[in-house]
Amino acid sequence: MFRSLRPSPSKRTAFCTAFIAVYLLAVTAAQSPRPYRILISNDDGVRAPALPVLAQALRPIGEVIIVAPLENQSGVSQALTATPPIAREDLTLTGGLSAIGLSATPATAIQIAIKNIVMPRPDLVVTGINTAYNLGASAYLSGTVGAARQAAIEGVPAVATSMATPAVARDLVPAAQQVAGVVRQVRDHGLPSQTFLNVNIPPMATGGYKGYQITSQAAVRAGVEKFVEGKRPGTNQTVYWSVYTEGATAPQGTDIWAVNNGYVSVTPMRVGEYDEKVAATLKGWFK
Repeated sequence: MFRSLRPSPSKRTAFCTAFIAVYLLAVTAAQSPRPYRILISNDDGVRAPALPVLAQALRPIGEVIIVAPLENQSGVSQALTATPPIAREDLTLTGGLSAIGLSATPATAIQIAIKNIVMPRPDLVVTGINTAYNLGASAYLSGTVGAARQAAIEGVPAVATSMATPAVARDLVPAAQQVAGVVRQVRDHGLPSQTFLNVNIPPMATGGYKGYQITSQAAVRAGVEKFVEGKRPGTNQTVYWSVYTEGATAPQGTDIWAVNNGYVSVTPMRVGEYDEKVAATLKGWFK
């Protein structure tokens, strides 16, 4: 006599129930949108006090990943690290935030984060909050802006953020909330390819910020840089100390005018500086 190999009705019911549950979980997982992923970096170094404050402000918007230079890299613009090999250090910041420090420039930190660390690639890069303005022509020297530009080159939209030096200790938390307001708009609307935003936040007046202004990039520096000549202590070697004083004026509609008048400046910028008008002139030279 042969025993039937067909499962009993109770076993068939249990199997079907389990199969349906697994199927529904798979469908639900496939339909659930993955979290909006925000890569945060800076040029002041991974241990800069502004970095965890910015990260906490952006956590309600999406998943935050921190990858930044190990040391201060202010003023390096979009320089890349070629040699020696780049070291990685995994650490914990204030508030228990995980972060990765790299012995690299800000732009290189962005490259490595996008290509080797943040998988899948981030939806947005936010750099800063820099502890000094990056306005007007000074933006070209900024590692904070350089890192955002590098992200745009890599195909990831970006927002560079900076604030007035005297306001940092007092206004850091409200400034981070202003950045969060910009990031929400970028998340909801997106940015065109090869573009990024340069955001500068003024000292907060008693009544609060006046709001956001979409601005152009002023044609002047955001401050005055001087070099003081002296001698290295204990030697006869001549050295030059950089002394930077923040403060400039520019026409209405520019980033400098906006912060001078209490507005958060949002300047759209693009990768590439090709000038079509000058190109037309040059073509006439080489006929």
